[in-house]
Amino acid sequence: MKQVVLRIDDAAFEKFMGMVSLCPQVEVVNVCDTGDKKLTMDGYVASAIREMRQRLAFRSPCDYAYLMVAMNESVVKGLPFFYTPKDFIDYMREADFDNLPGRSTVYNTIAKVRGKYPDWTFADDPKASEALRRKNLIKQFLSALMRAQAGKLDGLLDEF
Repeated sequence: MKQVVLRIDDAAFEKFMGMVSLCPQVEVVNVCDTGDKKLTMDGYVASAIREMRQRLAFRSPCDYAYLMVAMNESVVKGLPFFYTPKDFIDYMREADFDNLPGRSTVYNTIAKVRGKYPDWTFADDPKASEALRRKNLIKQFLSALMRAQAGKLDGLLDEF
């Protein structure tokens, strides 16, 4: 026996259920609404950042700014875009994060980043190990984001 989890647009749901009814060997075990995609993605982002904080990945307040840069570069589709450092800080506060950098810290850090991820260079000319650490923050974020998304999927599969 196989289990398959599908996401179906609301407009296609009735047609899909009609096709399923034509196959008696297929049983629909659970149907649920996934909710607002933006809220879901925001939850994954918050979960990923919480994980990174637990692992002490952020060494200084300016490290959060690298997340903003990566998100604005659409390193992952569906992540929010921030027009100003204040927008980013407000987003983080809405997710109940404290000890965040100030606007000037975020702005000054963003101004140091050159190029597109993963080929970032930095105007402050850090040592090679520090430049790598900054880029690896994004790798850690992407991994944590994938774990957050997989965890939600695992929870959904556990319902079956």
